[in-house]
Amino acid sequence: MENKLTPQSQSSLGFFGIIRESIKTTSRNGKLLIPILLIVFLSYSQLDLAQEYILAPVAKDFVLQLAKHPNMVHDFTYGIDQATYAGAFSDIREFLLVKLLIMAISSIITLFFLVATVYSTSEAYTAKVLGPKDIFLKVKNSWKRPIITSFYMLLLTLGIAFLYTISIGITSILAVNSWALVFMGAITLSIPFFYFYVATLSMVSLIVSVLEDGYDGLKAIGKAAELMKGKRLQASLMMFLFAIAYAFVVLMAKFLVSYTWSVSAELAISIPFVNGFYCMLKLFMFVVFTVCYHEWKTSHEEKESKGFYLPVAAVEA
Repeated sequence: MENKLTPQSQSSLGFFGIIRESIKTTSRNGKLLIPILLIVFLSYSQLDLAQEYILAPVAKDFVLQLAKHPNMVHDFTYGIDQATYAGAFSDIREFLLVKLLIMAISSIITLFFLVATVYSTSEAYTAKVLGPKDIFLKVKNSWKRPIITSFYMLLLTLGIAFLYTISIGITSILAVNSWALVFMGAITLSIPFFYFYVATLSMVSLIVSVLEDGYDGLKAIGKAAELMKGKRLQASLMMFLFAIAYAFVVLMAKFLVSYTWSVSAELAISIPFVNGFYCMLKLFMFVVFTVCYHEWKTSHEEKESKGFYLPVAAVEA
């Protein structure tokens, strides 16, 4: 005799349930997350200050070059006398080099922020506690996988953007009737929805590559897409709300800066304000999607286990 036993299904948390669980997880893990947040906030702020003070004289000198040579843009288009514009070329090279260096350092800070927050949140969510040494060891052992996944996500995003550009270009050329215009409008309207979905897929892929050994690149992206089945709208809505919150912070910073008259006062307001809220939003976003990852993974494993049964030994009377 055999008795079919299916695992008891756990109720998956809804949108507000995930937010509540994320807040609880953050409070349980506050002793570790607060130092991480402080380190990242100070790093971003110092980086922004360094960028402002390094590039300010470069921008000023470039403006002087434009005033001295009003036909510079025209000469750039139709042939350039490099001896005449040597100063402008030097300013452009310095500007690009500084920007590339800032982007590289910022990427390193973001990578540490991601891995440290995701690992500590994952352990806190499963009722475990990591120490600072454990976090640094986790970052050391897993930093390569998110980089590989980010590279493949960049290629995927560029490919999708190229397809959208080609589709809009072809449709605009062949738009000779109302159906073609409707199709072009539908493509244009789908761009923001697809953008937030790709951003969400990228975030979940990074979390998968951090928490699961052997998952990076396309493998991590495929696993993330599989986990998000049935939850795409919920996940994209979360990403949309984070984007709205960050846009509100930027607008508030611009509003406060509009009442200042000096560059130093502007930096003193904008950099701490924007970076502070940006870091807090980023941290909470990492926490939320780490909780989502655990919830979706549990739900996915339950769905895979359906249809299987455990054999029970027959007992003779």
